[in-house]
Amino acid sequence: MDVEELIKAALREAGYGADAIGSALPRIMRILQAEDVRLEVGRPLSRKEREYVRVQLEIGLSVSEVLAGLKA
Repeated sequence: MDVEELIKAALREAGYGADAIGSALPRIMRILQAEDVRLEVGRPLSRKEREYVRVQLEIGLSVSEVLAGLKA
């Protein structure tokens, strides 16, 4: 079971409906991806870097693409 399915199952079990899950899940996944970026970088991100990561994830870039942008 992948992370997204696990989160959906946990939200359903907690009593959330399909509409709530559908609207919250993309945000939850972006938060987890941003944490993946922070872990890969190996240090706390600056405010400017956090904003960059947020925007890049919102437009649909993958974690590896965001990391490449931070390293450039």
